Amino acid sequence: MSKITFVAKEFARTNPLPEKNKVTDANLNEIKASVNALYDEVGWVKYTDSVNTVSNKQTLTAGQENIITIVDANPIISQKPVAIGAHNLFSLNKIRPFTSGDGYLIRIDFDASTSNANGNFDAKIDVGGGIGYILKRAEVFPKGANVTQPFSTTDYIYVLDTFFSNGGTILINPSHTMLIWNKAISIHRVYGGR
Repeated sequence: MSKITFVAKEFARTNPLPEKNKVTDANLNEIKASVNALYDEVGWVKYTDSVNTVSNKQTLTAGQENIITIVDANPIISQKPVAIGAHNLFSLNKIRPFTSGDGYLIRIDFDASTSNANGNFDAKIDVGGGIGYILKRAEVFPKGANVTQPFSTTDYIYVLDTFFSNGGTILINPSHTMLIWNKAISIHRVYGGR
């Protein structure tokens, strides 16, 4: 997609009735400006963890909410929404919305294994305050114990004041000891709050 541009624009022709269906260059410029402003509101970023690789897995403790850490010194930010400026949508292991009212698609990817053939885990996003969890999902390990299994989820999440103020922490509570690596998060701002 690209923004609206005018090439060799001439004044629009009008209906013979001077006050009916008249479109001026000012009208077209107003349309162009309003549509182009929408492009500045949307975009995406991606953070890929550089610490927990296949040779250095993050260990998650059974029966506890473990914070999923993602450290990326070189995130993909070339498609970040222009309107948010220098704001980071993910920092210090939290999703950081730009403003209350925003809408996001959030994709979380990782590889994992569990110590038990019937292992499972609850994945959550916690925004704290009186709200707590804005997302909860149960997952299982269908391939059995100690087998690498890929996980990928995409969810639409809206932002209100608590999420905006506190950010969102990604948590996993596994039934048994769980190893996790190759973690990544992509955050797509699909709606700018007003």
